[in-house]
Amino acid sequence: MPPVNIINSVSNHPYAAYLVIFLIALSESLAFVGLLVPGTMLMFGVGAVIAIGGISLKLALVVAIVGAIAGDGVSYWLGRHHQQRLKKLWPFRRYSQMLSGGEVFFRHHGGKSVLFGRFVGPVRPIIPIVAGMLGMSPLRFILVNILSAIGWAFAYILPGFFLGTSLALAGVVSIRLTVLGLLMVVLVWFFIWLCRKLVIFIENLGPNWFESLENWITSGTSPQGAMLPLRRFLSFLFLRQKGEDLLIAFLVLFLSITAWGLLAFLHDVVARDLLIHGDEVVFRFFQSLRSPWGDHIFVAIKEWGDALVNFSVMGAVLFLLLLKRCYRSTGYWLGALLVGAIFTQVFKWTLRLPGPVTLSYGISFSGFPGAHPAMSVVLYGFLAILIARGVRNSLRWGLFAAVFLVSFVIAFSGLYLGSLWLSNVLVGLFFGWGLIALAGIGYLRGQPEPVPKRSLGFVTLTALLVVGSWHVSHQQNKSLIANISHPPLQMMELKTWLEKGWRELPPWRVDLGEKRHQPLTLQWAGYPECLSRYLVSKGWQHPPGFSLKNALAMISPDPRVQNLPLFPRLHDGRFEKVLLWRAEGDKRWVLHLWPTNIQLKNRYKPLWIGTVETQVGRQLAGLITLPVDGGDYIQPLMGLAKSLEQEYELHKVYRKNIDFSGGNKLASVGWDGRVLLLTK
Repeated sequence: MPPVNIINSVSNHPYAAYLVIFLIALSESLAFVGLLVPGTMLMFGVGAVIAIGGISLKLALVVAIVGAIAGDGVSYWLGRHHQQRLKKLWPFRRYSQMLSGGEVFFRHHGGKSVLFGRFVGPVRPIIPIVAGMLGMSPLRFILVNILSAIGWAFAYILPGFFLGTSLALAGVVSIRLTVLGLLMVVLVWFFIWLCRKLVIFIENLGPNWFESLENWITSGTSPQGAMLPLRRFLSFLFLRQKGEDLLIAFLVLFLSITAWGLLAFLHDVVARDLLIHGDEVVFRFFQSLRSPWGDHIFVAIKEWGDALVNFSVMGAVLFLLLLKRCYRSTGYWLGALLVGAIFTQVFKWTLRLPGPVTLSYGISFSGFPGAHPAMSVVLYGFLAILIARGVRNSLRWGLFAAVFLVSFVIAFSGLYLGSLWLSNVLVGLFFGWGLIALAGIGYLRGQPEPVPKRSLGFVTLTALLVVGSWHVSHQQNKSLIANISHPPLQMMELKTWLEKGWRELPPWRVDLGEKRHQPLTLQWAGYPECLSRYLVSKGWQHPPGFSLKNALAMISPDPRVQNLPLFPRLHDGRFEKVLLWRAEGDKRWVLHLWPTNIQLKNRYKPLWIGTVETQVGRQLAGLITLPVDGGDYIQPLMGLAKSLEQEYELHKVYRKNIDFSGGNKLASVGWDGRVLLLTK
């Protein structure tokens, strides 16, 4: 079901939505059932739906709290009623170790374990039943249960609510901003979730695997055929010199995966197979998400991963390693970077595959593979290995997760800006990861060297902040110009425009893809500054700067739409150059004017296209009020014409036979097809 239909269903059936929230909270807290229910993700999603749907945040929180209290209460009753007999019943008999772990947790923390356990995934649905089994008093349990349920509901619903509100705010400006923000949140969340699951998986099963592996290597049986070199290789990795076995095993596994992925992607690239066919699709998708705000963010990210910043980090780390006489670490550090730089150039010279076509440069010089993500992986990946040796596992896995996240964000910026194909990114990332895994295995197999870990972290962050900030501040404007497409300028006669040329301009404001959002009812030949000054003299107003006062107006119990912030809107990836508003009773008229690539030949005046909308206030979850399009375009257009008729030449024309998707009619969007042509 599409998201819009889900939101409409929630709005039309709020009681069913509250029932769903109650059942999620209940099942997430029930003994063992909560292990099968992704309660965190579901409640986060509930918060997001609350922000953009038709249900109350306050009532949803109450329902979630009641459901959580009921779930833990049922579990507590089971434990108190059956006590030790539960260990003989299914599924408790089969998963007795989970009950044992819950008992250890409860005995260690006492009654506070009911509060703490609510937020600890593995023991969350076990602690209430253990509390009942071990004789916790009902009154004490009820008090702690209520407190923990309140904290749980707020902690799990409010983040989703704030995310949904942020997406709704972005949607007021542009749907593509909402899609881009949601895409980034989902990908980063999935990445963090995957890293966490991988770490838990390795830490839980790793010791048993190593014990079995060591028993097999040291067994008296003599292997035959290919098993003999395999045993010798594994003995070299894990037995001849003990230490860092878990990390080396992880790198061996990672090297195998990345080598397979790199070969598969290279095969697709050389054979022009499935991956290449997806390059154009991914390129067009990200180009449809382009916006000025996104351009600023991802150009800055791209410059942070530029060669100058990488060289500064490399130089700072190299100087420190030499100063501390860490010659072996220095050799591996330089070797990994040199091999990475050489092989990326060899790939470029051998395959000679160009990057995406950009409107500003023609053929991009990034080529194949993606050097930015590849060298960022090599640089920060081996730095993480230098620091990770000998530190505790939580910090170690956090370092590697940060490296993967940095490389992902840099690669994502290349896809967004259109400087890299998807195949470039994948080959670059897998090559960089594989090289780091190989270099890390060799480095960790040698004698440990006292590396100044804290100093390495300090000089790296210092170089990144100082050089990166300076580089972004000096290069961002140039990079923005280079990465923004500029459609060719077209010339048109004034007479042609007034007679039929106006039809060539788009009838709809386009945001994401080809979806139509608002009719474009105004075309202006001239300079926007002149029009703005004249309209201001006639009672129209410039939007106030975004301030705490108008932000707080959105959460006022009875806000007037005139006091709400005035958000810009995107048309074809560009913000308007003119944004004015005028109060009309309990509504407001808002004028938007965007540039076109057409100029009048005889007057040398650019053509602008715009709309005048009626804005009203719409509440989200009974808490936040946003200014939204009221759907009336005729009345504000005629009001604008009345403001201009004394000074400007107005031509009223009508669009006919407009294609409405889905069989909509003109009346359904509050527009009769009229367009106002305006010239001085």
